[in-house]
Amino acid sequence: MKIEKLLKDIKVLEISDSALLEKEVEDISFDNRDIKPNSIFVAIKGEAFDTHSVINDVYSSGEVVCVLTEKKVDNIPYILVDDSKKAFNNICLNYFNIDLNKFVKIGITGTNGKTTTSYLVESILKSNGAKTIRLGTVEYDICGEKLTANNTTPGMYEICSMIAKGVKKGADALVMEISSHALKQNRIFGLKFDVAVFTNLSGDHLDYHLSMDDYYNSKKLLFTDLYSDKCVINIEGEYGYKLYNEINIKKLSCAVSKDANLVPRDVDYHLDGINCKLKSGSFDLDITSCLVGQHNLENILCAVGAGYMLNINGDAIRKGIESLKNVPGRLEKIESNGIYYFVDYAHTDDALLNVLRALSFYKKNRIITVFGCGGDRDKTKRPRMAKAAEQYSDKIIVTSDNPRTEDPEEIIEDILQGFEDKKNVVVIPDRRKAIQYTTSIAEEGDIVLVAGKGHEDYQIIGKEKIHFDDKEEILKAITEK
Repeated sequence: MKIEKLLKDIKVLEISDSALLEKEVEDISFDNRDIKPNSIFVAIKGEAFDTHSVINDVYSSGEVVCVLTEKKVDNIPYILVDDSKKAFNNICLNYFNIDLNKFVKIGITGTNGKTTTSYLVESILKSNGAKTIRLGTVEYDICGEKLTANNTTPGMYEICSMIAKGVKKGADALVMEISSHALKQNRIFGLKFDVAVFTNLSGDHLDYHLSMDDYYNSKKLLFTDLYSDKCVINIEGEYGYKLYNEINIKKLSCAVSKDANLVPRDVDYHLDGINCKLKSGSFDLDITSCLVGQHNLENILCAVGAGYMLNINGDAIRKGIESLKNVPGRLEKIESNGIYYFVDYAHTDDALLNVLRALSFYKKNRIITVFGCGGDRDKTKRPRMAKAAEQYSDKIIVTSDNPRTEDPEEIIEDILQGFEDKKNVVVIPDRRKAIQYTTSIAEEGDIVLVAGKGHEDYQIIGKEKIHFDDKEEILKAITEK
């Protein structure tokens, strides 16, 4: 592709030689450790490293036709822009020849519920005849082809390459989970969604954002006309209510227990799911879902709201909600000898509290909770996780999650600071042994929640990723019981 075509819609401040515009390149390079042959190199100031500092080394590799930069360079063909990160995103859209106007685009953000809501929205779109690309925490799905997800929200080069792949398969809809990191880092600049969805906001990622205000303001960016045309906001929590009142794009509010534009009526919660009626003005829809608990009803409201804002008919919305049987690692249920085991990704205090509150409605005997906290991540939530677990659990087993480079016992010590009463708390740092112990003490009528890892099939210990799947471990422990 000619460089001139790559630079479409990009404001160029200066070019070292206008003849560069006629040059052909075969790819885009943006990582100095992975230089592609005959490429344009985009120098970007990242969170940890600024590749402007290695432009000379990159060009001397002989693989690069020119560099796109925010700083003038000597003796190297260059294109000068004021913001190379934003320019890079537009270059990616141009290189992969992405016409976003041909797609229905839904972006979903929030601390909890993004993944479940994305599956629900995807199911609604499919019921309406769409072919979908879904990008998020569990996996990337391109019209049924599943790829490993390295980030909740990948970078623009990867996003565009997957969209281009989807176009070849006939895709006409994109559903994306949008992380606060991606928003703050301008990772999705250049994408504009038909509908943005806000699920909720609670304490998480404060190792990165440092304050709730910064975390909230990063999420809020999605609800500006730069990124979205319309939005659906769950106002159940204080941040959703705040967001709804602060933004100016076309909006729809939803809530389970507050006055909102879209609300449920005649709700029946049970271990096999939810039955209720959803109402918004003249919109009136009876739904049945296999998902369990109020937090999932909030996710359903968000997804239905997105369908409503896209003018999808009620029958397709209903079919989409009803046809989704489960979401990987989100209250996945295993029943054995009158004991219900649930695996859930809940890894924040708010998520854990929501899940346990949902399960408490069906309690016949005890609720036993197994959880830990990730290492090298927000330490402030560790004691809060303990308080959340203690509120609804009869017995708690504290174990390891992904300790990464932290000492698992130090992580556990941070967790233990949050308990008011440790008499029903057992510490077993080895997660496999913790699950085995839990199944050995579980009795008929108990509900067991193994929380924190959900869909993940690995543990990160040190810098090594080893296979570990909570569902597999529960099933193995049950058979050996």
